[in-house]
Amino acid sequence: MKRLLPLLLMLMLMLFASAALATPVPLSDMSQLPETNDEGFLPEGNDPVYYKDHTGGYWFYLDSTLRLEITRTQTTKPLLTYYTADIMLAKGTSMYTITYNPERPGRTNGLPQTMALNNNVVYAQSGDFYSYRVSNDRYPGNIVRDGKVLYNKSYSKLIDAIPNLATIGFFPSGKAEVNEAFEMSAKEYVERGATTVLAFGPILIRDGELTDVDKDEYNHTEPRSCFGIVEPNHFVGLLVEGRKNHSDGADLTTCAQILYDMGCMEAINLDGGNTAAMLFMGESVQLANNGGVDVNDRAIPDILCAGTY
Repeated sequence: MKRLLPLLLMLMLMLFASAALATPVPLSDMSQLPETNDEGFLPEGNDPVYYKDHTGGYWFYLDSTLRLEITRTQTTKPLLTYYTADIMLAKGTSMYTITYNPERPGRTNGLPQTMALNNNVVYAQSGDFYSYRVSNDRYPGNIVRDGKVLYNKSYSKLIDAIPNLATIGFFPSGKAEVNEAFEMSAKEYVERGATTVLAFGPILIRDGELTDVDKDEYNHTEPRSCFGIVEPNHFVGLLVEGRKNHSDGADLTTCAQILYDMGCMEAINLDGGNTAAMLFMGESVQLANNGGVDVNDRAIPDILCAGTY
């Protein structure tokens, strides 16, 4: 009997863990959305719900700690397709990263959809692709993952370049902030409690004001990935498609204006081009030229994430 007790206890723990992992329930339309609490989330104990319509360009997810709404917008003049992800997190919840190879961060890369699917990530966006700078012996910037300093080498003054290694830091409380490369080191971020710091830039919005990115270095129309802060626990991800028959791409002034119109008080440019990716429950939201799903094919070191399922 004494030998059976540990086995029974282990079995009970396994059953409890399985029961705790609620399976998201698909909605046939948004009229089926269940009632929410005063903060706009599902009450504890309710199964998560989601809705996705790739053709119509709309994705939605809701549980007790995350409310996510992704919308595709298309214009003809300019020829542009872009996606805004309105991310609401419960208090005490933060953005986080998933690293392809935690044992060798910055030294190995993987596809964003692989990382998202393997870790049941609700929302994922490409980040700062710092491994490229590491492998090419360039300043990596102030890089923090999981509360640990990975790299602490950056520019000592403001430069007009992509990247200029400006940073965005995330804290466990749900607070986030942007800083120029020389204003806050990785070590200082960690001492203040930051768990994740990305380095790319330039900064697009600061203290509620648009920054001056109307410069030659920033005026090319390209695929873009940017991230904005509305307030603690409220963020906006932006992905602009480019080099496609339905989208020419955007300059940074356009990106800054989109995020400003979404209510962002601070925002930063992340690595764009072929790196730019946005995923919903492991699947790219981007349009292929034939109207299907455009699968990301650039391997990167990690992804910026919100929520799990």
